[in-house]
Amino acid sequence: MTAPPDGTTHLATIGHAYAQESVRAGERLRSRVATLYDVPAGMTFAQYRETVRFGDDAPVPSARDLTVEGVPVRSFTPEGLSRGTYLHLHGGGWCLGSHTMHDETLQRLADRTELTVLSVGYRMAPEHRYPACLDDVLAVARAVAEHPGFLAIGGESAGAHLAALTVTAVPALLGRQPFSAVSLNYGAFDLTAGLDRALGLLMPGATGEQRRAASPAYAALHGVPPARFCVGTGDALLPQTLAMEARWREHAPTELDVFAGAAHAFTTVRSTAARVAKAREAEFLVRTQK
Repeated sequence: MTAPPDGTTHLATIGHAYAQESVRAGERLRSRVATLYDVPAGMTFAQYRETVRFGDDAPVPSARDLTVEGVPVRSFTPEGLSRGTYLHLHGGGWCLGSHTMHDETLQRLADRTELTVLSVGYRMAPEHRYPACLDDVLAVARAVAEHPGFLAIGGESAGAHLAALTVTAVPALLGRQPFSAVSLNYGAFDLTAGLDRALGLLMPGATGEQRRAASPAYAALHGVPPARFCVGTGDALLPQTLAMEARWREHAPTELDVFAGAAHAFTTVRSTAARVAKAREAEFLVRTQK
């Protein structure tokens, strides 16, 4: 498959020089993920969620907490004049994580890209079943799209899933594609393939057809914006990312960064691979503004 004549496909296998560091970080992540959905006795899921943090980011005092269409949003503004907006969707299997847990990363992204970054606090399972999470993201996207300027969206894992669904669903709501770029980090693109524990909370009792309908892997991709895909070779979702990138490339330019030895969620822990991945994401968002 080839990219459209006006675009390029970029494939880079990154990280051989520090693959062992990525492997060690991945082992630490896997030990945490193995028990991620085990709620201690006597604790509600909501209470348990408050005890689970992803990443090493510290709070940023300048971050502002807003509400957009009734959805909580955390805002990060660049040092200079903002050139547009980037909607960030956190990971956590649709039931864990928070839009308030990545302050340092998102402030740095705002400064590097000269974009206002809005981290969306979408509703999560098991309290809110699918499509509540997607409905929240679409509501914020529609509101932000009313303002002129560059608009991009992206996220990690479950957040990448929601970002991909949003760019395929929002044109039907607005009559146009408002996004100029999408950044998809190790996304869950095919909900028919595993992920049973998380999906049991998000879509309890869902049929195969219902899971398929909620999967970006089967969505119509006509009119999608340029996309960057990022994943590690130690990620169980690597095949999904490669397949999704190949389909996307038939409709829009793509970039694909594959990090040697990196596990799922590797960008949330401090490592050389994470720093490189974040820098490349910022570079992609800067390039797509031109």
